[in-house]
Amino acid sequence: MAIASILVLAGVFLAVAFVSGNNLSACVGPIVGARILGRNIAKFFAAVGITTGLLFQGRFMTYTIEAIFPIRNTFVIAGVLFLTVVAFTLAKAMRAPLSLSMALISLLLGLSTSHNLPTNYAYARSVIVMWVIAPLSAIVFGFAFLRFIDKIQTENVWRRIATYKALQIALSFFAAFVLGANTIGLVVALTRFEPSTTLTAIVAIVVGSMFFSDGELRRVGQEFFSMRYANSLAALFVSSLLVEFATFFAIPLSSTQALSAGVLGAGSSYRTKLVSLRPFLVIVIAWITVPTLCFVVGYLL
Repeated sequence: MAIASILVLAGVFLAVAFVSGNNLSACVGPIVGARILGRNIAKFFAAVGITTGLLFQGRFMTYTIEAIFPIRNTFVIAGVLFLTVVAFTLAKAMRAPLSLSMALISLLLGLSTSHNLPTNYAYARSVIVMWVIAPLSAIVFGFAFLRFIDKIQTENVWRRIATYKALQIALSFFAAFVLGANTIGLVVALTRFEPSTTLTAIVAIVVGSMFFSDGELRRVGQEFFSMRYANSLAALFVSSLLVEFATFFAIPLSSTQALSAGVLGAGSSYRTKLVSLRPFLVIVIAWITVPTLCFVVGYLL
């Protein structure tokens, strides 16, 4: 196997492992925070969902790569993957879930712009607009959906709680599924879904989910606020639908971005407990600074 191919496989493994670990919080953080599933069980559950999404819908993101970065130089792809890993390492030092979609697309746009590649800039603009609209929509719909849930009356409180738990487990799997389809699919799409890189990505999903997720899972599951069942249900429902919608249109969208905004919207509806804004501010700063730096780095290469 050529050195370039080995570097690509290594880059795919590291990038997928890091994004699985960082973004796993967007899948099972709410149900861990609501104490529906234990942490280790939730990690394995999410890994299965992520892998399923990658295999069933991940190829949708191939269009994204063709539109943003229409070249297939193996060494360049390896370099892009390793730069993405560096961005994840910096974000991990900040203890903030990082949007791989933003970092990777910004880096590719910088490269495409500096080298005058035939990039579809109309599509690129639609992606950036979606990055702004999605979190705002998640806040609004998360708030509204929780208010709707709270208005539903039931005489059997225990049945309602059991229903919440079942729905949140199902939605957690769906959230993991769309993470695999959208974000992990974007990474593997760089190699046009070659069998070797797809298999490498599956192994990396398991490793990243089980060993690289504790910090981010703790932040989403515990530091934002101790979530009620209704809060986590609203956040998962809204964020998962947004990412799935984006996937069908081949638009890379951050699961952590959508989930964190959904959590903020749902938490704003919670009259009896305040939401801590500090963790959200750290994440917002990372969302702004990391993609900007990635674009500049890509442009200078």
